[in-house]
Amino acid sequence: MSLPAGLLDGLLALLLVILAVRALIAPTLYQCAVAFISFGLTLSLAWARLAAPDVALAEAAIGAGLLGVLLINSLRDFSRGGDDASAIFGKDLPTALFSRTVISCGTLAFAAVLGMAMFHMPEGGGLTALTEASLPHSGVEHPVTAVLLNYRSYDTWLEIGVLVVAMLAIFCAGGFEGFRRPEQGPDSDPVIESLARLLAPLMVMVAGYLLWLGKAYPGGAFQAGVVLAAAGIILQLAGWQIIENLSTWAWKWGLGIGFFFFLALAVSFMPLGLGFFEYPEAWAGPLILVVEVLATLSIGLTLTCFFVYFNGMGASESRRRTR
Repeated sequence: MSLPAGLLDGLLALLLVILAVRALIAPTLYQCAVAFISFGLTLSLAWARLAAPDVALAEAAIGAGLLGVLLINSLRDFSRGGDDASAIFGKDLPTALFSRTVISCGTLAFAAVLGMAMFHMPEGGGLTALTEASLPHSGVEHPVTAVLLNYRSYDTWLEIGVLVVAMLAIFCAGGFEGFRRPEQGPDSDPVIESLARLLAPLMVMVAGYLLWLGKAYPGGAFQAGVVLAAAGIILQLAGWQIIENLSTWAWKWGLGIGFFFFLALAVSFMPLGLGFFEYPEAWAGPLILVVEVLATLSIGLTLTCFFVYFNGMGASESRRRTR
């Protein structure tokens, strides 16, 4: 017996609120991280119920998957000071309660403002009709891809730029130490190694499929890039050290090639009388495909580098403490 759609949606909304509050008030950092990951997975189900599979895929992969791994992995940095929320909110109980109350009230107020905005949205199709009418000239068949890489490609370019800036911030804060060849590799786990040999090729194929699928169906560069990053992380966990063994030139250019090619493409046709990020209609399809391929590589490499950097820094700290 299946649940009515309205009841299911109501339970999802209630579960989201419960998990959000739990992530804020959990007594330990580990419980906070688990609640946050659970929140991301539930939110991806909510996006799927809202008929937004593109956002659901991105939320499940980035919000719950990759970010969850980084959160769990970063908990060891707090182990020396105690694995409790006082490491963030303060050791004094009244101060901690006040901080959590302020954060919770601010979050609830922001949610209320968003809810009021939704109820005051104008009825009708909005820009949907215009999007559908211009779709034959966009170079792709899926409206979400058309919006992201043609109609509003400036926004997508900035989203890719956020990853590049985050990586530059890491370099400025800690240099390139996290990508040096380690003095000794991580211990090899035969189970993880076997899974990596089995799953990594399949995940690369899935990434390619999602990339190609984005032309006409939900998918695209961000979803494909995250799956590609997941393959890279699995290989890293299996001890392959693919990032450390790449030449500095290769991964530096790999991190920025999607962003800078996108920028170069944006200005390339301006001398021909076209606008910023405006493509010739006859070339729009192939150009968008090239942008998505390079963006997928950059996103996958950047997210893998995030994991390798923080994991490598933690491993180097552990080795220094044991000496």
